[in-house]
Amino acid sequence: MIRIVICDDDPCFATTLTEELTALAAKYEGDLDLKIGPTFTSPELVLSFMEQMDFDIIFLDIDMPKITGFDLAAKISEKDPKALIIFVSAYDNYVYQSFAYSPFRFLRKLHLKEELPSAFDKAIEKCLSETQALSFNSTEGNITLRPSDVLYFENDKNYYNIYCENGATYKCRGTIKALESICTDKRFFKIHSAYIINLEHVSETHSSSAVTMKDGAVLSIAAPRRSEFKETYMKFVRRRYSR
Repeated sequence: MIRIVICDDDPCFATTLTEELTALAAKYEGDLDLKIGPTFTSPELVLSFMEQMDFDIIFLDIDMPKITGFDLAAKISEKDPKALIIFVSAYDNYVYQSFAYSPFRFLRKLHLKEELPSAFDKAIEKCLSETQALSFNSTEGNITLRPSDVLYFENDKNYYNIYCENGATYKCRGTIKALESICTDKRFFKIHSAYIINLEHVSETHSSSAVTMKDGAVLSIAAPRRSEFKETYMKFVRRRYSR
């Protein structure tokens, strides 16, 4: 089951959003088990719910009293990094601030009908892609990872290291080149003969010459790869923050 929840302190808008999501979910009926709800009117209620149950996607307002949507997003990511956060705001200027919280999408309330269908379908696609596990034979034995678990791969002579979001590192025999046929997901990009990175875990770019990953590692981008990286990463960002 894919569970989708909503947090907005405006009950009228929350009802509208729930109705729109229910209508969009109807086309998946019979193929997927989608659960729309519950709807929360405060971040505190979301945090309480998370103590009892997980969700896959949250549509989250930003401008709320006491705990803002940004504050809640940080807490959600800490508790469940796999949950997809879709900000829904009446204020366009929040879009750039939202980048720090790695949302899946940023939607404008005044353009909900135009922007929601694509964001909804892409979020469902993302949830389904996480079931497509990657298998590796590490020095510690066989491991299975979801694409989003991987921060980056690093060449290490006749081995390669896998750095994961949870801080784990695995060493596997093989080459970065051989990984290219495995890492076909569009979020992976080879920036250097020594590195394949997960674009969704890039926290900063440095004039296309290097990237900082979420674990703080600064990785160089080979000169011949810089132009393609810039184009690919911008497309990735536009898809994530498309309006």
